[in-house]
Amino acid sequence: MDKEDSPVHKNWDPVTRSALVILWGLLVYPRLDPDMRKRGEEPIADRNVVYEHFHEHIGSREKWEEILDKLKQYDYIRYLDGDKLTAGTRLLTTVDAAKMYKVYRTSVLVRRLNQLSTHTSED
Repeated sequence: MDKEDSPVHKNWDPVTRSALVILWGLLVYPRLDPDMRKRGEEPIADRNVVYEHFHEHIGSREKWEEILDKLKQYDYIRYLDGDKLTAGTRLLTTVDAAKMYKVYRTSVLVRRLNQLSTHTSED
C-alpha cells in the first residue's frame, strides 16, 4: 500500500486518532460483538454524551467540534437528528476491525463503552 492508498486518518494528530478509536468502539464494535449485536439496534451515540465521558482524552469542546467536522468531512461519521452520531463508510471500512476487535474485547474501555451504550439507549 503506497502513501496515496493509506487511510487519511494515519496522518492525523493523536487526539483526533483517539477520538476515532472511541467512536469506533461506540459505533462499530457493537456490530461485531456477539453479546451487543443481540440488541439488534444500529449503534448510535450522542455527541454531547461522548464528550462528557471522554473529554479528558479529547480536550476542549472546541477541539471536539473540530474533530467531528473532520470525521464528517471524510465520512467516518454521519449525523442523525442533530446530535446523534452513526458510523460513516470509512469508519466501517478503513479502520482495521480485526485488530481493533481483539483490543476492545479484552480492554477496560469496553466496559466503559458498554456503560455509555446502555446510558445513551435509555435516553
